[in-house]
Amino acid sequence: MNLYPSLLNLSIEEYQQQLDLVLNSGVIKVIQVDIIDGHFADNLTITPLDLVGIDHDELEIDFHLMTEEPMDYVRELVEIKDGLPIRAIIAQVERMSFQLEYVQELKAQGWKVGLSLDLHTPVSAIDENVWDELDIIQLMTIESGFQGQKFNQHALEKIIEIKKLAKKDVEIIVDGGVKADLADLLTEYGVGGVAMGSGIWRATEPLDAIHQYSQLMS
Repeated sequence: MNLYPSLLNLSIEEYQQQLDLVLNSGVIKVIQVDIIDGHFADNLTITPLDLVGIDHDELEIDFHLMTEEPMDYVRELVEIKDGLPIRAIIAQVERMSFQLEYVQELKAQGWKVGLSLDLHTPVSAIDENVWDELDIIQLMTIESGFQGQKFNQHALEKIIEIKKLAKKDVEIIVDGGVKADLADLLTEYGVGGVAMGSGIWRATEPLDAIHQYSQLMS
């Protein structure tokens, strides 16, 4: 499994501090940056535009869009893409009007295509016309918008369903509440990645936590 440190930040200063820790770890290639607009979830983060010009060295970014109408943010990202090392966009389906348009735009930009399902959103919310184009399906295993919650095992049922429906090798990422004792179970279910926030940032030594979880999941 891949470890994706999840950066859910209210300020650029906090983002830079966490980014520096990830860079210093030397073991992470991709980070996940949460973008929340205050409408999808009761929280408000920094925006992609805030990150333009920040030195990410060789790190790539997966943007997790927890927003009203994610396509609005995709269009913004297209405008500023030269200033950001974007690997993938992973957007919540719940407020997305046209999944096919979203997928087509990401493919045109050469970005990995990801969709994310909230904790109580069924797999059937994914448009049957986009399954062939998906690179990533992310499952929220906590309530969206805040870190520090407990892993909800309801997501395991969704993983089984996704494995049956996926028409190609889709990376399944779980986001929220993952602890060390879940690593074997998630591997058994075929999870490809873990987006981890509080497990790292609320640890006594976040740098040690990155190394420990990275080794555990490798």
